[in-house]
Amino acid sequence: MANQFLEDKKYCIWMEAGVIDFKFCDQDFDCQNCEFDRAMTEAAAHRLARWKAGEPTQSRKSRVGPWEFKMRRHFQGQKKCQLMQTRHCHECSFDELLEEQFDFFLAPERPKVQEVFGIKVPTSNFLHRGHTWVALENAGRVRIGLDDFSQKVLGPPDKIKLPQRGAEIQTDKAALTLCRKGNKARVLAPLTGNIEAVNPLVRKNPRLLHDDPYGAGWLFVVSPSKLKTDLERMLFGQCNISWIEHESHRLLGMLESAAGVTLPSGGSIIDDVFGAYPELGWERLTQEFLHSG
Repeated sequence: MANQFLEDKKYCIWMEAGVIDFKFCDQDFDCQNCEFDRAMTEAAAHRLARWKAGEPTQSRKSRVGPWEFKMRRHFQGQKKCQLMQTRHCHECSFDELLEEQFDFFLAPERPKVQEVFGIKVPTSNFLHRGHTWVALENAGRVRIGLDDFSQKVLGPPDKIKLPQRGAEIQTDKAALTLCRKGNKARVLAPLTGNIEAVNPLVRKNPRLLHDDPYGAGWLFVVSPSKLKTDLERMLFGQCNISWIEHESHRLLGMLESAAGVTLPSGGSIIDDVFGAYPELGWERLTQEFLHSG
């Protein structure tokens, strides 16, 4: 009976990869909705980022590390799987899953940018009217973040409430919330789809969004359900430049009327407009530029 019980059980992919010693899968390999997989993925991404930055990653509490090294250590001195012996890992669905998850947490390719009033404007990413950017990635997925304009206006957030992996987001519906000094701002989703991965580093250090919005401050990866339709409603290329110029002039008009501030010719919009001029009002700024009301 015990042998039959074990035969009917499936091992967790984290055990198969050699990351953990022993665990059965109780989700029928539905990793997308597995809390254990979510926690392990976030821990692995965090440790990978530390490793890439040259920081120590040893810990008594955790042995989670980059999969490629775990796999290498796991199979040293052991019998390798049949596909590994023939070097046909590219034919293995398990290997494909590991590589896919690993790629999610690598820093995205930085877009081409031009500056408008000191604001970095991406010309190789799509922009949504709520100031999110969308970058196309492999396998039809997209990566999403907030643009530099929004961060110049609202300043560094104290906290970011991100959706869970597996959740669905819908075009022009609130997808996440920025919190700062007791204020909250809902951010609209630029497209419809399911969350494939969430940036754990931003959850831990929200300031990354402000300091590096097109790099380490990315927010999540999405598998879109109507990509063509959603992209047609966004801006791209030189249209991004024209739009941010228009948004900047609107912001400068607000600054002049509310605070008597004018920008000298060739000048740059200051970082953290709200922090410097709170009289503009958090709600007014989020309504005007994030369109979230």
